[in-house]
Amino acid sequence: MTGLVAFAVVALLVAIVVGMMRRPKKSRRMPTSTVRTATWTAEELGLLESDLAELTAAGHRIEQEFGRAPVQMLLYRVGNVVRRNVPLRAVRPGPSRGLARMCFADGTTLQVQGRHVGDLGQLAVTAVTHKVRVSDFHAEQSLVVLDLDWDRGHVSVLAVGLDQDD
Repeated sequence: MTGLVAFAVVALLVAIVVGMMRRPKKSRRMPTSTVRTATWTAEELGLLESDLAELTAAGHRIEQEFGRAPVQMLLYRVGNVVRRNVPLRAVRPGPSRGLARMCFADGTTLQVQGRHVGDLGQLAVTAVTHKVRVSDFHAEQSLVVLDLDWDRGHVSVLAVGLDQDD
């Protein structure tokens, strides 16, 4: 009986130590947004105010000249997916926080972000259990809006660029 109590105490101590080691450390993540509206202070970015102003102005000039991705190329590729009725096969994590990779059956892969919190998660789960297809798409500034449908639902996401499958 003493051995059983000693074993239980050791097991409890091991569980506490493992729990303390696995506890996530407090991170300093930058705030993110769903649609390009995030603004950071110079202090959060570790920059001087003048540097932040210069970088922001340069970013606006580049976006006005080139956009985030060539919209015509995105429209062309998504148009092929819609015309051929290609189903969505997977939604995988993207290259940065807030982005995901939408992988279609024909190999077309797009970088997308959700219009609302939870859209990408819902789409990822649904793509595994249902046939999801692009029902409509249109350009909105330098983004392409994709409307995706399945038998019991609908979601809209923003395509920000082309990608390649992993």
